[in-house]
Amino acid sequence: MKIVRHPRRPAVRRAVVTASVLLMPLALAACTADDGATAPAPPSPAATASGARCVTGLPAPDQSPQTGSAPEAAFVVDGSEVVTPRGKTYKAMGADTSAVLVSGSGKLTTHDSAIYKYGDTTSVAASAAWGRNAAVLARDGGLLQLSGGQFEGQGRGATGVVAAGRGARAELSGNGIKTKGAYAHGVMASHGGTLDLRYVQIDTAGAQAAPIATGPGGAKVTVSGGTMTSAGCGSPGVQTCGDVSVANTLFDLANSEAFTVEPGGALSLKDVRASAAAGGVVLRGDGKASFAMSGGSVQASDGDVFLVERATADVRLSGGAEATTKDGKLLRVRDGGTVTFTADGERLKGDTLVSGGGGATLDLRGRTKLDGRIRGASLTLAGGARWSVADDSSLKALEAAPGTSVKEMIGGIESNGHTVTYDKALSPALGGRTYRLDGGGTLKPA
Repeated sequence: MKIVRHPRRPAVRRAVVTASVLLMPLALAACTADDGATAPAPPSPAATASGARCVTGLPAPDQSPQTGSAPEAAFVVDGSEVVTPRGKTYKAMGADTSAVLVSGSGKLTTHDSAIYKYGDTTSVAASAAWGRNAAVLARDGGLLQLSGGQFEGQGRGATGVVAAGRGARAELSGNGIKTKGAYAHGVMASHGGTLDLRYVQIDTAGAQAAPIATGPGGAKVTVSGGTMTSAGCGSPGVQTCGDVSVANTLFDLANSEAFTVEPGGALSLKDVRASAAAGGVVLRGDGKASFAMSGGSVQASDGDVFLVERATADVRLSGGAEATTKDGKLLRVRDGGTVTFTADGERLKGDTLVSGGGGATLDLRGRTKLDGRIRGASLTLAGGARWSVADDSSLKALEAAPGTSVKEMIGGIESNGHTVTYDKALSPALGGRTYRLDGGGTLKPA
């Protein structure tokens, strides 16, 4: 596995997060309805500088539902190819105006440019869906090729770089992006837009301002290298309902969970290292969501490593991925959520808890070892996998993986003197019998 070190947290990061963050409205969900209506989203927890929980509310109704209306910008490229002089500066002031806009068959190439956007959006929905008020915006077929340079957005909804609309694409290499303001993401793609980031550094300072985000209508984002930090309440490193792949990248999230996957979203990580203050990975909403992680680590200072709410989720860990929390569960499923959690050759520690009508299946493969309590989930054990029982546990189904005998499966449970119960109707191979486990405990029907 490639070794990637955590970024150093800026010394002033937590000090600047004041109590006013507690009053910030919840950002519009990344998957905003096309008509500008706000899709209901659960509150996003985060830790403030004092260590208190920060739970935001729903946003006020948006007053400007025409999210797909023609954008405005100080510098526009439409239907032509432009290569700007190295080090050129672009600025935009006021509401709803981008500094740079490329649309249609337009193409813009910059080298070491400085791009600044100051001013608020008048429509959070339009910003979340179509990139209104972004510093740099590619719309409906426009192509951006941005090499080096610094891009800054200051204001509500002043996202750094956006690709929105079918065929819109932004390619970034070696850039620095800073945003300051609620709903001001680092980069965002939506409605068929595509982002390709290589060795980009993103720093966001507002509430509900993820360094990487996708909006409605489908989007694809690829990230290689770089460092992503956020300071605001509810600003995960990635918030997506699109297809996002990240490799060899560092995330430091001072007041948020590490990653949030919304319905329709798929997030894939390879050798990524993330440190977060308020939980690891959240998969939520009414729909399918998936998360895959190979190598790297997700470290949560507070909260659960994996939280599934309402979603139909698929989680896969492999390649020696580390997933830890100082205070919380390894996996929590609630509010009717369901998850298939597959670990291949992993070492996992923490409890699994299912409540609120939810369901979970833990599929432990290879030489995976799980140390923790399980309540309300099903478990599938392969021959080389081990479960070290941390407390009395209650399973739904208990099954041996294909190619593994019942004897091998039972031999892989280290009871540590605890009792494990199972649902005999869901575990027919066990025959409704009681078994002695290694470590002095028992396995018996509920």
